[in-house]
Amino acid sequence: MAQSYVHPDGGQHECEILGSGPESEESESNWKACEKNPGHEDFISAQDFIDNYMTRVKTDKLRDRLKAMLDLTVRLRVNWTSPSRPDGYIFSHARGRDKLRLGSGLIWGVKDPVSNKPCLCSGCDGKTGIKSWKFKVRTARHVVYDTEEATKTKVDLFYDGYSCKAGDRMVTLRGLEVVRSDPDMDCCYMLCVSHDEALAERIKSASCCLWDRLDENPDLHASDLDFLLSGGRGADHALIVSHPHGQPKKISLGELRDGEPHHAEYNAATCPGSSGASVFRFVTGRVYVSWFLPIHSGSFSTPYTQQPHQLSLLTRFLNKLRGREVRLDQCNYGNWWLL
Repeated sequence: MAQSYVHPDGGQHECEILGSGPESEESESNWKACEKNPGHEDFISAQDFIDNYMTRVKTDKLRDRLKAMLDLTVRLRVNWTSPSRPDGYIFSHARGRDKLRLGSGLIWGVKDPVSNKPCLCSGCDGKTGIKSWKFKVRTARHVVYDTEEATKTKVDLFYDGYSCKAGDRMVTLRGLEVVRSDPDMDCCYMLCVSHDEALAERIKSASCCLWDRLDENPDLHASDLDFLLSGGRGADHALIVSHPHGQPKKISLGELRDGEPHHAEYNAATCPGSSGASVFRFVTGRVYVSWFLPIHSGSFSTPYTQQPHQLSLLTRFLNKLRGREVRLDQCNYGNWWLL
């Protein structure tokens, strides 16, 4: 069974922790035994989302935006816990051990290729003259703490279904180093590298599509997503793409509000394995993606907590006053990342 870890504020971090058995079997077992979201009815598979939801979006640009959110979301498999994690920090008890944990992340762009510098990947071993593209992956700091952990991290792209295996549709890159980290925002940027030009162009195209300011286009409006992101009066919407329990990519939907400083709260379903996923916020009346996406860190309402978090109760009360319907009995949280 997955272990759970308590956030200092009373919440639960949501990495999936696996034992020594076969990875796929343990992941599937934890998915079936999940107590937070039994049956996972509030998760939509990537293929179902593409086939039955995106086809109902009215504009090509908005469909491309949603597809980019899926393509840029990755699964992280971290096979080491750094001895540098301080006492009391998440997973500090596992320092210097190779216990596998699973999380999620988002590719944050790709740099133009270089061929006149030594390549950092293990296959090149510092050789010069090989064209390479660098990717940055944004995730939670408690998922990947430092460079020592990054080098033991596998980054799985396009793991959209059980048929997506390594060498087929799924692509696996290795982490190289942590290039930026913020403990207060629970955020880090990890560097990866690839020599695959077709992959680099696909990621570059998706990145450009995701960050294009669609709110400047007059024929796009949040009402185009009403069938998908229905919510209460005046509520903003949350869409999360992640790899719960390390399973193929899933989408969950809900409502989002600003919490305490630097926090966002939402009731879109999450599970262990969702840590580090980006929370896409659709502001009422506008269709665009802000650079300041919250990074999913955990949950304030799981079977493991002893008492409901006060903020969760307050959220429910305020939602009732505002005429909002809370569809899920959970309060998840993420940290705003300020550039």
